Amino acid sequence: MIRPILAAAALSIAAMPAFATTTDEFQMNVKIDRAQLETVEGAEQELASLKQEVHERCIVETEARSFSMPYAVEFCERRTLKSAVSAINDPNLIAAYRANPSR
Repeated sequence: MIRPILAAAALSIAAMPAFATTTDEFQMNVKIDRAQLETVEGAEQELASLKQEVHERCIVETEARSFSMPYAVEFCERRTLKSAVSAINDPNLIAAYRANPSR
């Protein structure tokens, strides 16, 4: 019982630097086709495109973290995608974001 707890503690301590260092903010320009946002289907396509752009940028932003990179990328993606959707502030895009289970 002690070994699994110690392993979990070691993993969480190893992952902490990833979360601590990914709090730095960065600027990101995204390409959004506002005409696509007029329909639910178009908003879903734009969200998928936005997710891909965010993913690529987060990989670049966290590439220095070899062990904890997957956790850092996931944290960066969630934070950045939420921020981008809020900044774009389109009802269809927000609905697509909220309906997406991987947010």
